[in-house]
Amino acid sequence: LAAAAAGLPFNYAAGSLHHQICDPNGTYCVASRAPLLPLFAQDKVRFAFAILGAVLIASCVAALTNAFVRRYWSFEARFLRHLGEDSIVLAYQPLLDLSSGAVTGCEVLARWRDINGEIVPPCSFIEIVERRGLTERFTALVAARAFAELDKVVPPGYRLDVCFNIFPRDLDASLLCRLFAPFEGARDRFRLIMEIVESETVCIEAAQREIEALRAAGIKVYIDDFGSGYSNLANIAELSVDGVKLDRSFAMAPDGTMMAQMLGHAIDMIRTTGRVMVVEGIE
Repeated sequence: LAAAAAGLPFNYAAGSLHHQICDPNGTYCVASRAPLLPLFAQDKVRFAFAILGAVLIASCVAALTNAFVRRYWSFEARFLRHLGEDSIVLAYQPLLDLSSGAVTGCEVLARWRDINGEIVPPCSFIEIVERRGLTERFTALVAARAFAELDKVVPPGYRLDVCFNIFPRDLDASLLCRLFAPFEGARDRFRLIMEIVESETVCIEAAQREIEALRAAGIKVYIDDFGSGYSNLANIAELSVDGVKLDRSFAMAPDGTMMAQMLGHAIDMIRTTGRVMVVEGIE
């Protein structure tokens, strides 16, 4: 039998178990054959429990294996395992001075490169960064990579405004000065701008203290995405920020819509505060 030749003790064929034993020389062999149905019929309960136990064990093993694979290969797991300076990809959105037409600065936009090479937008991982308490580490990685890349391309004698988005929980002057120390050491070439988003988690009084400390350290502060979320004109008046970025939903709104009509009014309101104004989405 094929099973015997392969060293297996039993072979199943045609509803029966077959077994063969031969002497060392292969001269004499004894073969046995036992039909399965009578065997099952003799002890149905034991076989039933055996089959049920096998099914339960197989199900548990499959569930544990599936859970392990999901934990190992899920997007969040991949992101946490491979988050590092080499996996951070930065895009630089230019800031254009409308009066001169010159590019005066850029906003640093972070992306992440997945293990398959796909470039992942921030909407897919920012929530993970915040929930996992990785905001400081993530900002440090972005700052280090941005300086390494910009330091190579910004020519001597040219000073560039460099804007970074800051997590509300990281609005701490001493922390930010430490994370962006390379830029602070090259003030003749880079002017740092921290962009903060107004949110329900930001205490105005505490934010004002940190903003004043940042400005004293030579770092400008802008309010980002004004016109969306929790932003309001009162906060612009109360916070000593240097500039305001108008949310792109105004400029990108179709002609004739309410948002498009509000663009002019929003510009007038920001001008009233005397702050520098950046309008997103005009491209």
